[in-house]
Amino acid sequence: MFRGATLVNLDSKGRLAVPTRYREGLIEDAAGQLVCTIDIHHPCLLLYPLPEWEVIEQKLSRLSSMNPVERRVQRLLLGHASECQMDNAGAC
Repeated sequence: MFRGATLVNLDSKGRLAVPTRYREGLIEDAAGQLVCTIDIHHPCLLLYPLPEWEVIEQKLSRLSSMNPVERRVQRLLLGHASECQMDNAGAC
């Protein structure tokens, strides 16, 4: 679990630079495998180590697709989720 908010910019190739303070832990815990998705309440991106995202994904898949609010949460978070591999420079 990360704490705090960090403002990052995308580079010319559309990649984001993972802040240095998080890189080592992400490499140790997730081999640099990350999932990026949108926040449903704020205009920002959420970045998860793949193992943590898989737990969230399982919980989201158990929500009722018959409930409009739960279906919207599923559609937004799962539909915008994208896996990425952090490179040696910390870009994803």
